Parts: sequence; structure tokens; C-alpha cells
Amino acid sequence: MFSGKGQPVAGHFIGPAVHDYYLIHIVLDGEGMFETLGKAYSLKKGDAFVIFPDILVKYEASMSNPWKYMWVAFSGEIVESSLSSIGITPDQGVICDCSLPVMQKMFRSMRRSMEKTNAPALGNMESSGWLRLILHELGRLHLTESTAADVPAPRSYRQIDQAIRLLSLQYGQQLSIESIARTLGYHRAHLTRLFKEATGLPPMQYLFKVRMKKAEELLEGELTIAQIATSVGYNDPLFFTKQFHKWSGQSPTDFRKNMLNE
Repeated sequence: MFSGKGQPVAGHFIGPAVHDYYLIHIVLDGEGMFETLGKAYSLKKGDAFVIFPDILVKYEASMSNPWKYMWVAFSGEIVESSLSSIGITPDQGVICDCSLPVMQKMFRSMRRSMEKTNAPALGNMESSGWLRLILHELGRLHLTESTAADVPAPRSYRQIDQAIRLLSLQYGQQLSIESIARTLGYHRAHLTRLFKEATGLPPMQYLFKVRMKKAEELLEGELTIAQIATSVGYNDPLFFTKQFHKWSGQSPTDFRKNMLNE
């Protein structure tokens, strides 16, 4: 989708927030902190971290030695399965000790491909190829780390990851804490506590956020308010309107008008 470099000022942070796409950051210099699923990682030059859609994350530049990084954002129907096949998952998204000369060369090639305007379709195909090579390198390093450590992720966080995926993918269904807890084999109160520890939000607040962000996307199109309400899990358009107003401070109709004006 897009790629670039960043050199934030000391203490600059992003989040806690969720993204609609995948993001890879590779630290070129300095230090910073990456937080996801209840864990915090101190990162340095040569380290990389992968952000997954709809997973709450925060990352922050060091106060004493702020990092500089390059990044690429992407999406696609097979991305999740491709990353999972090389061991990169939301709870295993940090890779250490990348070869910066190798990574920088591939990033430069990928960016040149993305900037080809005379044949954008070919440029997109070429940049996708470079992205796959970047992922290959990250997967190779991750496999080496996993073989050395061979420490499985805690069961509780694997289960919470399943809950996050359930809420993020089935937001249009009539979901409840009880049904999710039964699916994962947890008591409602225990699930709520673990989920909040991992994401910073109780499950239903997380679901509310996912639904409202999706509603914002759909309001950019031509669906009616009633159709959008049903699409994001609200059978009653009036109740959806009240919830959206609570989220954005304006009605869905006014939000759409303002989007068109912008």
C-alpha cells in the first residue's frame, strides 16, 4: 500500500490504537518500545516488529535515544495465512537482529517499484515480489529464533488472540461475552479480565470500536444507514444512530456529509 521512513522525536508515541492493515517496522537506529497483547518489547537497531489489523498496539520512541525506522503497510486476503505459515503471528511479531544492508536494499527496490507510474500494474506486481522477499527474510530469522528459544506462547494469550480475531471478523453478528467465553472455554469474568489486560479494553468496548470504525468506512460508500447498521451488527437503525453519535459526536448522516465535503 505505502512505505516510508520515520525519525520521531524523543518520547513520540502512536497508540494505543488499531490499524486496518498490516505494518512492518524495521529499526534503523536508536531505541524504542513496542507493546501488544499485554507484552512490552524494548527494541534496538536491527530489530523489527509486525503490526496486525485490529490488534491494539502502542509504540514509542526512547527519550534518550529515539529510534529511526523504515516501514511498509500492506493488506490482502492471504496475508494472515502467509505470515502464520512462517511463524509470524500477533503474539510472535517481533524479530531481532535483521541484516540492515539486506533489508535496506530490498526496501529501496520495493519503493522504486511502487513509484513506477508508466506501468502501475507491473510496478505493483514487482513491489509485491520484493515484499515477499522481505517477509521471507523475516520468516527465516524468526524460525532461527524460535528454534533457539522453543518457548510456546502462554495459552491465555493464544486464547485472547482468538477472541480478538472473532470480534474483528464477526462484528456483523450478534455477539455476546457469554457466547465468546463458551467458545474459548472461559468464564465470562475471567475472559473479560484477560482481554482487558491484553488490549486495554473490555471485549464489548473493543467490539464497539471495531464496529464504529467499520461503519465509518461504509459511510464513505453508497449504502443506506439501515444497510450499514445491519452490516456492523445492529438490527435497529435508530439504535445504531445513537451508538454512532456516541462514538463520533455526530449522526451517521452528518458524518457522511462532512466526509463528502472534505
